[in-house]
Amino acid sequence: MTNTKRQKRSSWNKGKTGLAAGWTPERRAAASVRQRAWCVENPKSSFFQYDRQSRWKTGPDPEVRAHYYRFLRMRCQARYWCQDWTIKWDDYLALLRYSSGKWGRTMGSINLVRLDTLKGWHMDNVQLMERSESLNRQRAIDPATGKTVKRRRKTGRRPQRWKKTRDQ
Repeated sequence: MTNTKRQKRSSWNKGKTGLAAGWTPERRAAASVRQRAWCVENPKSSFFQYDRQSRWKTGPDPEVRAHYYRFLRMRCQARYWCQDWTIKWDDYLALLRYSSGKWGRTMGSINLVRLDTLKGWHMDNVQLMERSESLNRQRAIDPATGKTVKRRRKTGRRPQRWKKTRDQ
């Protein structure tokens, strides 16, 4: 009789580590001796030639890689705050290469800022500016009310109520 249902069998050491998985000190020492012997026999193996930097999207430069992740965080923040983002990575990288100072969060560092905060993040609406200068800029004023313009509501979910109600 054949069973058409697939039976789920977990691995013999599923979720087990250390001694529970059978790795006694003797077994660990024997595996270490075998691994060292294999390393001596195979010195030109790709195991030793693995270079993580060659697999980076941005190339081997760690500074460019750090700015790539900074670019991704900026893009995600713009999306979170309902702001348009049309800047491509190549344009952002060109801005990085064009800048003369160090980018960062200190007052003397350089940041990418929007010229008109009511518009989105587009190449014609951004410029590099020293952080202290960008923080001291005047905020946009709504001509109808005469007050500063607040950010639009986030696109995320509303926060859950953590306080238990009587109905629950």
